[in-house]
Amino acid sequence: MLKRQENGYILVTVLLLLLVLTIVGMSAIGTSSLENMLSGNIRIKERNIAKAEGGADISTAVIERTVRTQDTKNFATIIKDPNLPTELRSSPFDPDDTDDTNIPDTDLAIDIHPGNAGDDVLVDIDKMYTKWIGGTAIEFASGYEGVGKSGGRGFYTFYRINSTGNDLASSSSCVGCIYRYVPK
Repeated sequence: MLKRQENGYILVTVLLLLLVLTIVGMSAIGTSSLENMLSGNIRIKERNIAKAEGGADISTAVIERTVRTQDTKNFATIIKDPNLPTELRSSPFDPDDTDDTNIPDTDLAIDIHPGNAGDDVLVDIDKMYTKWIGGTAIEFASGYEGVGKSGGRGFYTFYRINSTGNDLASSSSCVGCIYRYVPK
């Protein structure tokens, strides 16, 4: 037989248990949402880095073609600086400033998303310095040892490449590299 003071204790126990389970479920949903946001941010970061690396890779071909032939054939759609052939052959560290606005040398449209303002990949290429290659065979044969200049076409030029990949949510990643150009 039940006493009057014990009526409803099962109901209170079940309600408290449901409250605890609801709190555990809500925290699990919050953790899951946070992990989804983090994985999305990591995916965007990896896409930005891949775009920036792609811009740096294509810049080496731009340097090879532009310095060797002094034209931008096959690269005309991506090169925004009309003075790039002259800049890569003569002037070290051109700041690319025109009317106080920074104009990149090249920009690439790799993957345009609706609502993504601007270009996907912006690349700035600057000539750093040129150095003679010592120890060539013609240098040895002509008696130039130790003078510091080659008797032939022995030089290489270093270029600095700064490539920035842009993506959704105004995110960007920058990759910088040094490229050594040796004429063929």
